[in-house]
Order: sequence, then structure tokens, then C-alpha cells
Amino acid sequence: MSGSQSKNGGCLIEEIVPPELLVLQPLSEGNVQLAEQEKLLHLPRIATKNNLLKLNWWHSPTQQLDDEASFLASTRLNIDASLANTKPTKIANNNNTADQSSRNTPAKSISTPTHPRVNSKHPNDTESLNFEADEDLHLQDSQLLMKDPKPCVAVLNPDQPDQMKISGYRRSHIRTVLCWICIILTGGILRLVLHWWRHWYLLATCQPCPLEEAQQVLIEEDYQGNHKLYHVKPVRTLDVEQFKKLLHQIGEEFDENKLQLPVHISSAHFKGCRSLRTIRCKQLVYAWESSVNNFQKINGLDVNVSCSYYHQQRGLTVQEQLARRIVFGENEITVPLRDVKTLLFLEVLNPFYVFQIFSVVLWFTYDYYYYACVILLMSIFGISMSIIQTKKNQDVLQKTVLNTGNAWMVNAKGVSIEVNTKMLVPGDIIEIPSSGCTMQCDAVLLSGNCILDESMLTGESVPVTKTSLPMKRDVIFDKKEHARHTLFCGTKVIQTRYIGSKKVLAFVINTGNITAKGGLIRSILYPPPVDYKFEQDSYKFIQFLAIIACIGFTYTLVTKILRGTEPVKIVVESLDLITIVVPPALPAAMTVGRFYAQKRLKANNIFCISQRSINVAGSIDCCCFDKTGTLTEDGLDMWGVVPKSSTNQFQIPLKDVKRLPYDHFLFGMVTCHSITFMNGTMMGDPLDLKMFESTGWILEDANNIPENEKYGLIYPTILRQPTREEIQSCSMQAMPQRTSVLRQSSVDDLLANVGLLKTETSFDHGIVREFPFTSTLQRMSVITRCLSVQGFNAYCKGSPEMLQQLCLPHSIPNDYTQQLSIFAKKGFRIIAVAYKSFNPKTNYTKIQRLSREEVEHNLEFLGFVILENRLKPDTSAVIKSLNLANIRSIMVTGDNILTAMSVARDCGIVSSAQAVITVHAVPIPKSFEKLNTEQNVGQYELQYTLELGSKTCSPPLNGKRTFSAGEIVLNIDHLSKSTNSLVNGGLSCASSVLPNSNSLASVKTIDTWTHNDVDVDDVELGAGAIIHNDDNWRRQYIFAMDGKTWQIVQNQFPQQMEIILTRGAIYARMSPEQKQSLVMELQNLDYYVAMCGDGANDCGALKVAHTGISLSDSESSIASPFTSRNPTIAAVPNVIKEGRAALVTSFGIFKYMAAYSLVQFVSVMILYSIDSNLTDKQYLYVDLGLISIFAFFFGKTEAYDGQLNKQVPLNSLISPTPLTSLLLHLAVVVIFQVTGWFHLHQQSWFTPFQPAGEEHLGCYENYTMFAISSFQYIILAFVFSKGAPYRKPIWSNWPLCLALVINVCIVIYLIVYPSEWIASFFQIIVPPDMSFRYIMLLYGVAAFISHVFIESFVVENLIFKRLQVRREQNIRTSTRKYMQLEYNIKSFDNWPPITEVCDLHDPTDLVDELQPTYVNLSAEQNLDAQHNVFPGFFETSENSVDHRNRLSILKSDISGFGTQHS
Repeated sequence: MSGSQSKNGGCLIEEIVPPELLVLQPLSEGNVQLAEQEKLLHLPRIATKNNLLKLNWWHSPTQQLDDEASFLASTRLNIDASLANTKPTKIANNNNTADQSSRNTPAKSISTPTHPRVNSKHPNDTESLNFEADEDLHLQDSQLLMKDPKPCVAVLNPDQPDQMKISGYRRSHIRTVLCWICIILTGGILRLVLHWWRHWYLLATCQPCPLEEAQQVLIEEDYQGNHKLYHVKPVRTLDVEQFKKLLHQIGEEFDENKLQLPVHISSAHFKGCRSLRTIRCKQLVYAWESSVNNFQKINGLDVNVSCSYYHQQRGLTVQEQLARRIVFGENEITVPLRDVKTLLFLEVLNPFYVFQIFSVVLWFTYDYYYYACVILLMSIFGISMSIIQTKKNQDVLQKTVLNTGNAWMVNAKGVSIEVNTKMLVPGDIIEIPSSGCTMQCDAVLLSGNCILDESMLTGESVPVTKTSLPMKRDVIFDKKEHARHTLFCGTKVIQTRYIGSKKVLAFVINTGNITAKGGLIRSILYPPPVDYKFEQDSYKFIQFLAIIACIGFTYTLVTKILRGTEPVKIVVESLDLITIVVPPALPAAMTVGRFYAQKRLKANNIFCISQRSINVAGSIDCCCFDKTGTLTEDGLDMWGVVPKSSTNQFQIPLKDVKRLPYDHFLFGMVTCHSITFMNGTMMGDPLDLKMFESTGWILEDANNIPENEKYGLIYPTILRQPTREEIQSCSMQAMPQRTSVLRQSSVDDLLANVGLLKTETSFDHGIVREFPFTSTLQRMSVITRCLSVQGFNAYCKGSPEMLQQLCLPHSIPNDYTQQLSIFAKKGFRIIAVAYKSFNPKTNYTKIQRLSREEVEHNLEFLGFVILENRLKPDTSAVIKSLNLANIRSIMVTGDNILTAMSVARDCGIVSSAQAVITVHAVPIPKSFEKLNTEQNVGQYELQYTLELGSKTCSPPLNGKRTFSAGEIVLNIDHLSKSTNSLVNGGLSCASSVLPNSNSLASVKTIDTWTHNDVDVDDVELGAGAIIHNDDNWRRQYIFAMDGKTWQIVQNQFPQQMEIILTRGAIYARMSPEQKQSLVMELQNLDYYVAMCGDGANDCGALKVAHTGISLSDSESSIASPFTSRNPTIAAVPNVIKEGRAALVTSFGIFKYMAAYSLVQFVSVMILYSIDSNLTDKQYLYVDLGLISIFAFFFGKTEAYDGQLNKQVPLNSLISPTPLTSLLLHLAVVVIFQVTGWFHLHQQSWFTPFQPAGEEHLGCYENYTMFAISSFQYIILAFVFSKGAPYRKPIWSNWPLCLALVINVCIVIYLIVYPSEWIASFFQIIVPPDMSFRYIMLLYGVAAFISHVFIESFVVENLIFKRLQVRREQNIRTSTRKYMQLEYNIKSFDNWPPITEVCDLHDPTDLVDELQPTYVNLSAEQNLDAQHNVFPGFFETSENSVDHRNRLSILKSDISGFGTQHS
């Protein structure tokens, strides 16, 4: 390959650097011969032998790279030649093997999106590999259309959330000269405009050019087609000269011809470049890639990298570290810091302050000193406060990301060296100290375990255990799937665990801005723009006022010229009209309402980082809630367990876990957790803690383990059983009146009791290996060893749906699904427990090498652990309040769908009488696929299960629930849409428990039933009566679905998705990405969506929602506009109330400022007609004494503290109500002022005004206009300051009321009988006729009545409530998309087609009547027999009886059941 530098300064690949970074990837999974050949290659790996006492795996022998490279080059060259004639096809990035099911760990396979090309400098030279992306696969649309080898336009980050358009530009001398000539001619105004819109300056001074020749680039961001942001960035060049300087500084020897800058895009493939062109946008660096003619993001070593790659690395040399540091930069998160001078300059050039400076200069020219000085002082104060706040925010953010301290880095020789953390680069190997540290980079754990506090990122206060990454060549690393093996930047390592003297090592994958914490900081620095109609309309309205000002300017200019007025006076008075119509104080006044709302929210422990979001919160009409920790308590209460008996049947639930026998079920509860000791206190997940504490066992710290109990080279966590003395003492304290045996005897206990076993058996366990819980896998597992017995066991706990697939079928009880449904329907948290026993001959080394898939396979089911997750005390009240306000509530949770449905009914999201339709996406049966294979491959159909509500449902008990012993389901065969089983391993966990129409053993939705509440005659009506005779459920049914179904519906059923979204209320098993997409889809239906959550898994949804309310104090919650210190959803109505109050305040202030401007505009235009004007003192009183005071106190009216109103306040200024209001009030203003003008001229004592200079403006016309307009200013302030239903009454705002009363008195005093010095100060010429003065008061009273009548009756009642509100709330005429969809749903008679129907009845507690105790095996058998009271009902039979026969059987069984328990 050529070693010369490209002409355009681009990156030319010299050779692969360095040898040990070579990635060995299979190019074709189907090429068996290549696979066999690659198996011959020796790949070094971490030694895991028991007798390894020190870190020595850097020194393990490695094969010569030249042999590997030449071998692979020659082999893959043949493949490339064979593929050259074939059409390139897009290879999926998720190629799991065909037989892989949900039993295996979901992971991405190695994908091969690139083809190798082998180039050589000379035939005799060693061949080097060059992995270049296939241009046909990655060409942008613009390139494909233009077929331009040198495109001017391309797309950054294609098909990614941060996709942007990029255009190339280079300096044009001609354009630059012409631009600056225009700037000079416009007196610098054009440069000011170009400063505000910087991309215009780029267009004015540069010309388009190919990207590879560009000196500057224009990057355009398009946010959902609503907002466009532009970034102008220079193209910078990095070359080896900088590399040389650094090497000279440290005295490192080097070969100049071999110096290269390594660039990494993906696949751990570093391309060596002599010169590199880069751009930096939003703190991310993009490098020019000549193979695709585009800039590509420089990524860390976490993109398309095999898991085995990390274990193959041996650390970096000094040259490699320096080279990467030049490309990646120092390991620090950069926050743009500006000094005070820069901040002052930028603040002064803000359009708002520029307009104020213009106004102040104009007023000084007009000798209007007083108000000009006041505005100037206010501007200086505003600029100063803004600079101080900005500087403070910068310093706080900089302190948050400050990178200090040192790290132990392992070099290429295996020696640990202490370096500054800023020196770390991707590819370094670091040693995690046993005392803990704060991570300053993202790293993959290579060996040992770490316990981390991730609360700063996730909000979870529970320490998390991280384990080493498995070394698998066929698995692609993914930060989300392998989060339990990744140490994220910003998290704190509390302690480490290691084997013997082996070090705890981690491989650095990301540094600086590309770390997890860097992404969080970038989301703060570059938040998505708030798409809000009020702000958009306010800009349009200001433009409208500006047009009016231009009309007045033109009219004044012409009339003054015709009268022969002095030119200076013409210009000043004409420009003054602009400051009158567009008041400079308008932007400041607009923030008053939000400022007071923010203060009130802070008083309620709700903190807002974006004032603009407060107004948006006022329009919320849809709220999404996470469940656990948001609607329900964070902690869990242990309810009991449901073990499986030896006859493979469920036993009666046992509430006292300490009475469990010493068997595998108890051992699973004792060992399968991630609890650790920290500072003498047990720390872990609340669920794990509750389970473990309920057993009464003791967890011992590893430091206290005796030497004789250490085995192998590990320090296990020891779980010790309680002694008999401890059990007896605890039992006597708890139940002193009982003397019976509390724990069921195990076999060993029975032998000891009869004297056959002399000593008590020790069941102490040690945890050998842990596979942490992940939400993707929905399970965790451990490998343990009983210290008194040889051999290892594996215990696994997780979601019942997942473990049902992992367990052996014969170990699953027949009524597994029924039992699961019973408890889930009551809102309990259900955890399934299973185990697996290994061959006693299996040694520790083999155990350590087992993959997770091998361990979590062919398990034996043990039973259920039942926990209560109670509603928070105020959850139901808040949901009820939102429902009364017609604000839609939606539950979005990662929990089981049946549990979610139960909690939704308990808290009120779904009413007791409301029908719930569960949507399932089911693969199209194979018999149909054969008919049309092309269309049906990968296709699904939707099935709908109806659960009818009950009007007699009992109220929620906040988690204190009971369940009945019987269940009933109405299964409608003739309504079944498909007879194919829905139990499919390929479906989601929730769908695995959902049945077909012929199987009652796998019921989709089921609830409890008792003989006391069932009317047999009602049951006999059958489904025909439910479906055909009573269609009331169709009026208000809602949909429920799980995450897997949501994904399928979103991708394949877009039309049904919109309808389901309109009625959807329960979304279960949702991943963080699915939560975010759900919020965005709701926004596309014209909902204003609020999201309330408590963890990092809600951050995406919190960020994209119109109003995100976080109940967490973590750093990740910074992405949310609102954060509540009180972790309850009571923050939601508070935010909405304050948002509505702020929105109404903003509307009122905007209308008032606009009306004030128009009132003054009319007065001035009338006085201009006679060359008169308001005097300076009159202007000062109006602007400072009236307008400023009213605007300042306007927002102090607090939010309405009653029930939220059903009607959402207006959020658009360009709508009939505000426009009509302003026009009518303006008409009244004009009528009164013109009437007063003509009335004055009819007076006998009236003498017309004769202009005599600027200092003598007082006249009768001036008196009349000032009197009438002053009353109008006060009246409009009162009229636009509205109270209920969004704010408290105006009299609750006593400062505003006091200001109104005082100013009314002042105006009356000035009009009726002012003192001489006051009249002289204001230059008021008081009419000699006293009656005319009183007539001015009557004008004020009449104006008050007129304005109040117009606003209260005409605007509010007629236009708003009777016209606009009715039109918007009418589903036929509403323009909002979800209303139109609701109208379509109302017209559906037979949709959705119901597949299953379940009737919900009122449960009664029967279990408390049964005493859950264990006596002997016969008792278990008797109890198990009780589950078969209804033979044929819970069992699947191929020759099942018809519906009528089943009901008759039920009736007889009901009577028998009632006799048994009577």
C-alpha cells in the first residue's frame, strides 16, 4: 500500500498497527473450510488455573503475527474474489444461531459488514490487511443519486438518533469582500444579524465544496421536522509532526517512517494515518474516512468488538498510548468554559438586550432620561445576574466532571505503573485497587469481581456486583447486554474480590466525552429543543406587532414630512413608535410567571432546571408512570413461599419461611442473591435482602472465614444456618404460646430424632460463582457448594415466565400457569426458584469455565417466592385526581403484565368496571405460511383477550391482599381466532403464559372466584350473553400489552398501533428503549406527555417527554427537567398545577403587554395628528408606575389548590380566543379614546393645541388621552389577571390588588383635582369645567364594565367554552390526531375481534382460614388433592366437553366445594 499522504490530507492506511491489536473475525459462518483453518490459529488468553499465584499472562507465548497475517490475507483474499461477482447483501447485526432460543444468553453474533482488501507495497513485502467498509453498503442517499465521487453533502451518523446533515465549505475571497462591504454600509447591523444566525455568515463568506476539500462544515440537526439547529465547525488536521514532538519530549526512540495515528471506527480495527482531518461537534470527534467519502465518529473499543478481543490484549506501549492520546484526546469530559468578558459580550449581543440598547439610545436622544435610566439599570442588573448564573452553572458542571487522581496502568510488559487518570486511552489495561476508587473511564472487567455504587448514574442506591466478562469469540460486546461486566465512568468501586493473588483488571473501552458520564453531560449541554406552540406563537405575534409598528412608522413619517416637521424629530418620533408597539420589557415580563412558579415548586421540593418546561407542563393531558418505586413502594415485603412437593404439585402457601425444611428450595433462597457486607452492614437489592432475611440464615464476611474452610483459591461468601438455640429463642419471642415444631423436618433431622444420626448436619454454603441479574435475561444464578458435602449446585431465580422455559418440562407442575396467574392477578411480585446439580466429580476449574448458558439449562423447578409491592400512600388519590381532570394515566413497567394489570386496577388507572383487552402478537401458523411463503415469513397476527370488569370489585388494600382457592374462566370456543398454541419459546416472557383457545392449562388472563360471589344463573348465560347482549364494555375498554408485542405492533402494524395507543393503558415488560419509543409515539398522536419515573431505566423516556419528572437524586436525573425530592407521584399534579398557572400567567402578561402597547399606540397616533404627544413624566408614570409594577406582581397569584380542571388551558396565541379577545378590547379602546376626543372638541371652553416646542406638550387633548388611557391600563391589568380554575382569585394576590387600588387613586387624583406642582410636573392642563373631569371618571367606569363584559361573557363563555372548547372536545371536529382516532374507534362494532373472554369476579379471602403448616408427606398429598376439586377444568383434555357440559360440572363442583368449607 502506498505510504504517501493523500492530496486532500485524508487518512491513508499504511498498515495495521500494532500487531497485537489484530482482530480475528470469521467472514462467513457458512464457510466450513475457513473455520477449520482459523481453529489452527493460537489465540492467547487469560490463564485460569487454580495454582496461578501471580499475573503472568502477558508473558504467554504468542505466534508470529506475520504468519497469521499472511495466512489470513491469502485465505480471505480468495473469499473476497469469490464475493466480488456477487451482489452485496446486508448482513444482520444480530445473527444468532438458528437453534438459539430464549434459554440461551441473548447476544449478538459476529457480523461481517466489511470485505477485506489486500494491498502490498511490493510483491516481496509482507502483506497487511485493510478492512474497509463496503461502499455500496454505506453510501449516503445523496451520493447514490449524484454518483459523485467527491460529494459536497453527506449524512453524519446515518440511521442513528443523532443523525445530522453535513455540508462542506471553503473560504471565498470574493464573497468575503462583498459581505464586509454590506456590513459597513449597514453600519454593522448586518454583522449583528450574521452573529445571531451564524450559518448565514458561513453562506455569505464561503462557497460549497467537496467534503474532502472543506475548510469548514455546516452541520444541520433536524428534530422531528419541527426544529433545525445549525453548527458551523472548522476542519482541523492532525499529523505525525505532533506525534514526533511528544516523542522527543519524553526521549522515546522511534522510526519516523513507521509513525502513524491510529483511528478507530469499529471492530477494534485501528487504521494507521500519517495525516488526519477531524471535526468536533457537540464534544464528539469525527474523522475523515476516504473509503466512504464522509466523516465518521471516532468510537471507543465497544463498537462491534468480540468479547474475546479484550482478553487477548497485553497492554499498550508508550508510542501506542501517545498516538491514541493525540486522536482521542485526554481522558477528561470537556465542558465549554467562557470567561466573564466573553459571557458579557455574548449577553450584550443577545437580541433582547440589543433592542433594549436601541430603545435606551433613542430615549436619550428624545430627552426621555428617567425611564431610559430605569431600563438601563434593569438591563445591567439582568445582564449581571445572567452572567453570574451562567458562570456558576459552568463551575458546578466543571466540578462535576473534574478528573483528578491516579490509576494503576498495566503496560505491555505486565508491569503496573501509576499514571494520572487523564493519560488513559482506549486499549489501556488498569488495575482496580482493593480499597476501591472512582472510575474515570468506561472499562470492561477482565478478572475478579467488583462491587460498585452506581447511584450517581442510575439512581439505584443498591450496590451492584460486576463480574468478569466471559471470553467468547462468537459474541459481540454490547454495553447494555454486558452492563454487569462493565465499570462505567462516574461510578464508585467500593471493594473488589479476586482469586488468590490474581489482580482485578479492567480494559479501558471509552475515555472522555464518549464515556457513559460524558454522554450524560452532553445531554445537559445540548438538550433537545422544547417544541411548544405557545413560544412559537409568541414569536409570530411579536412579528405581527412589528408589522403594526412599521405601518405606524410609515404613517408618521409621511404625515410629519407633509407637515414640514424637522427631520431629526421625524426620525426620533417615528422610531419611538417601534418601542411603543413592541415593548422592550416584553421578554422580561414573559418570564415572571415561570420565575414565581419555579420558586413555588422549589418550596415543594421539586427542582426545575429548565424554566421553559414549566409552561409546557401546563398543557399535559397524558401521564406515563413507571410502576416499581413510582406507583409502588421501593421496598418489598415478604408474603410467603409456594414450594413444590415431591409429587410435583404446588403445596399450600407458607408465610413463615423459617419453617421450610433444609432442602434445595431453602438453599436457593439463601444463596441466590448478590448481597455483600459493607462497613458491617448487609447491602444489596431490596428483594434479595427481604428473601434472605426471611430465612433467618447468617451471611459471613469473607474476612472472617477460617483458614481451614477456605477451599481452592477463592474467598467465598459463606451462608451459615441458624443454630437450634437461635431458632428456639426466636420462636419463643415470636410465638411463646406454641410448642410445636416450627420447621418441617428434613431426612437428616428425622434420622437424628430417632438416634440414627448422632450429630446435626451442617448445611453451610459457600458461593463459588455468581451470574448477576440482568433485565434482559430476567434472571440471576449462582454456583454453590455445601461446605460439608462434595459437589456443586447451581441455583437460579428470576421471572416465572423465563424459568418456565429454562426448567425441565417434567419438573413444572401442571397448574404452574394457574398459580402464577392467581398471584400475579393480586399484584404480588412472583419470583421463581430452580436448581441444578452437577456431577460430584466436577472440579472447581471446570466450574469456573462453564458458560452461563450451560449453567442455566435443564434446571429443576423448586417453587415460587411471593413478595408484596404495596402502593405508595398517595398513589390512588393522585391517579383519581388525574382521572377527574381527564388526564390520561398510563403504566409503563418492566414487571409482569398480570401484576401490572392488578396494580393498575388497585391504583385506579383502570377502573373496576372497565374491560381490559390484552393484545398478543402471535406468529402466523406454518400451515398458512405454506400458502404464501414470501409474505408470511416473520409475520405475526394480533390476538385479543378480553377481561370484563366488575362493578362489585373491592377497593384496593394497598398491598394487603388475599386470594381465593378457586378460579373460573369463561372460554369461548366459537370466538377463538386461532387454534394454534400461543405458548412459544420465541415469544416474550409474558406471552409464554398465554394460552390458545383449546387449552385451559395456559390461560391468558384469569382471576379469582368463590362460591359466595357467583350467581350460577349468570354464569350459565355464557359468552354469547357477554359479547352479543351486552356491548357496554366496548364503550370504555382499554388495551394492555407487553414489550415484545409492542415492538412487533410498532414495526408491523402501524395502523393498529395508533388505535391501540389511543386506548392503551398498561405496557408491561418494557425495556428503556421501548419506554422512550412509546412516549414519542404518544407525542405523534398530539398528546402532551409527562413521564414520571425513579430510575436510570426511565431516563430516555424522561428526556423525550414534554415534561419529565424524576423521583431520583442521581446524576442521570439531570436529563429530566423536573426532579422531586419527595419520591411520590404527588409531584405530578403539583407540576401540572404550577404549569397551568404559569401558562395562564404568561398568556395574561402577553395579552396585557400587547394591549398596553396598542393602547399607547392609539393614544400616541391620535396626539401625533396634532403634533402633540404624551409628556416624559406621563410616559414615566405609565411605564414605570403602572406597567412595570403590574407585570412584576402579575405572576404572584398562586396556582389553584383545588381539583385539577378538566379543560386544559390554551397554549396557542394564534387561536380564536386570544385573538378575538385582543381585537375586541382594542376596539373598545379605540371607541373610548375616539369618543373622548370628539367629546372634548364639543366643549365650549375647548381651544385647539398649538405646537410650541418639545417642552410644551400639555393641552386638553393630552389630558383627555392620558386620563382615558390610564384607566384602560389599570382595567386591562385586572381583566387579564384571571383566577380559577387555574389560579387562585385575584384578591389572593394582595401586592397586585394593592398596586391596582393605589394606582386607581393616583389616576383619580391626577384627573379630578391635582395640586399645581403635580400638574406642572406631569404637564397636565386641567379643563376648567369640573363636570368634564367627572365625565372622565364615568369614562373609566364605562370602560371597566365594557372590558369585563367582553372578557368574562363574550370571550370566556361564548367564544372559548361554547365554540372553541366544544370544537376541540368533539371527537368529530377536533384537529388532534388521538381525538380523530377515538372517533374511529367509536364507529367499530366488531373490532377488536375477541379471542378469549375472562369474567372478573370479586375475590374473597379463603387462604387465611387455612393454617399453612407442614406435618408429613400425607398432609402434603391431601393438600395437593384439594387443587383437583375441579377435574377437567384446570387440565387440558383433547376430548373436552362442550361449554354447557362444563358449566354443569362447575355447578355441581361449586355446591360440593361449598359443602366442604361450610
